[in-house]
Amino acid sequence: MIHNSRINIITERKDLHGDPVPFTFKTITKGGQIIEGSNCIVTSSNFSNKTRNIKFLDSGEIRTIRNLSIIELNGVEVTL
Repeated sequence: MIHNSRINIITERKDLHGDPVPFTFKTITKGGQIIEGSNCIVTSSNFSNKTRNIKFLDSGEIRTIRNLSIIELNGVEVTL
């Protein structure tokens, strides 16, 4: 399991060239729908609101996701 406090470290990881390392995730919406993303990177973070803008590399779509709504990162469950 991954603790919620490590989301920043995992999603904003860089490779040796300074490029973002893609990750997969699952998040739950207010309505209870689960959204899955693969091959994603973080484009920006707002630490006071605890949100991040995640770009889906395959489609180019960008979504704002709350840290607390992330339930899985790279196939590992996220806990509070």
